[in-house]
Formats: sequence, structure tokens, C-alpha cells
Amino acid sequence: MKHQPLSAVITFTKPHQGLWLISLYGRQVGTVEGNSVIGFTARDIDYHFIGRDKASAKSAMQAWVP
Repeated sequence: MKHQPLSAVITFTKPHQGLWLISLYGRQVGTVEGNSVIGFTARDIDYHFIGRDKASAKSAMQAWVP
């Protein structure tokens, strides 16, 4: 697993290709999933839409930054 800290409180863990688990203060709060063909979508733990970006997962992850 890879951890990509975007800020001191948000952690992105990539358990497999095309999926990142989002943790806030150590508690899982959602996901970013997709690929460069269909784009990337950020969703909360209840699978509600948070944000989307066609270009990159990192851009979709910005939806989680306060």
C-alpha cells in the first residue's frame, strides 16, 4: 500500500490499481476511483458524489482538501 499525504490530516491509500481510500485523522471517509480513460471520481463513505476530474486522480483528490 502507498500513502500519499496531501495535508497533515488527510491520507490516501492505494490498495489496488484505480482505487484510493481516503482517511481523515486516521478514519476512512471515502474513496477516489477511476482511470485516465473514464476520469476520476471522489465519493464519501456512503458513496455520495464529492467531486470529479477527467485529467488526474490528484485533481479529484483535491475535493477532499478543506
